[in-house]
Amino acid sequence: MAKLIEEIERRHEEENVGEQSDVLSLLNEHREELNSLFDLLKSASESGIFTFLRAIFDNKGESMHEISDELAKPKNIKFVRNLMSIYTLLSNIDPDVVRPFMLNLANAVDKSSEMKDEGPMGLLALRSNMKDPDVTVGFRVLFEVAKGFTRLGTKKE
Repeated sequence: MAKLIEEIERRHEEENVGEQSDVLSLLNEHREELNSLFDLLKSASESGIFTFLRAIFDNKGESMHEISDELAKPKNIKFVRNLMSIYTLLSNIDPDVVRPFMLNLANAVDKSSEMKDEGPMGLLALRSNMKDPDVTVGFRVLFEVAKGFTRLGTKKE
């Protein structure tokens, strides 16, 4: 009987060693991914996001009540709908088009005080600028946007 127990223990130890070896091999094989995951967890912890999430989950009843109360307010319903509209807009525009546009917009806003010092633009200057194809395209886009205000919910075919 003692030999049988020793044999069972030996086999159990061999199985454990084999399983441990398999686990170590798997960990070694995915070492880079695990290091990246641990770096991500460390960054998330240092940012305080875990503390924030823990506070929400520890007080989930109160937190969910507050969140649902805020979302139910008419102004916040409009905000969420408008946010979704902006998402729809941006998800339909090629990022290679949006990025240069946003950079040009930022530069124009930065230069706006300088432009104001130049004084008003006359019809001749406006006509001269309209010869620039980029300006013409910009005006056409603005005109289409302006038309859209009176065509709510309809599409031009």
